[in-house]
Amino acid sequence: MVKERRDREKYRERLLRQVKDFEKLKAAFAEEKAKFESERKSEEWGREGLKGKLRAAEELLSKECADWKEVCKKDNQRMYATRSKITDLEAQNATLTKKVEDVEADKERVEDELKAQVASKDKDLHAKDVEIAELKCRLR
Repeated sequence: MVKERRDREKYRERLLRQVKDFEKLKAAFAEEKAKFESERKSEEWGREGLKGKLRAAEELLSKECADWKEVCKKDNQRMYATRSKITDLEAQNATLTKKVEDVEADKERVEDELKAQVASKDKDLHAKDVEIAELKCRLR
């Protein structure tokens, strides 16, 4: 009986040690589980936070893209208007250049005609002078 009692006490001590070990392991497991849950929540929150930041960045990017497109549209309109003005001015410049060339050609033609008329008038005057001189000689 004594032997059985010793065996039971050893068995009881062993069970108590196992229960203590189990309680320690259970506490460590609960602590690890809490830590894991905490990390998981922080990852989820972090992930959600990052998703929120990503959404905000995408919205900002789409808004800036729309603004950029609007600015480009206005810039293109301004450039098109400027280009059409330049084209119109080039056409006017060509027209005016042609008119100037025509006027200069007319001027040269008129000058040549005037020179020819002056030359013929000079010849006529010279001929008249000769005729007058002859008439003066005859009168004397």
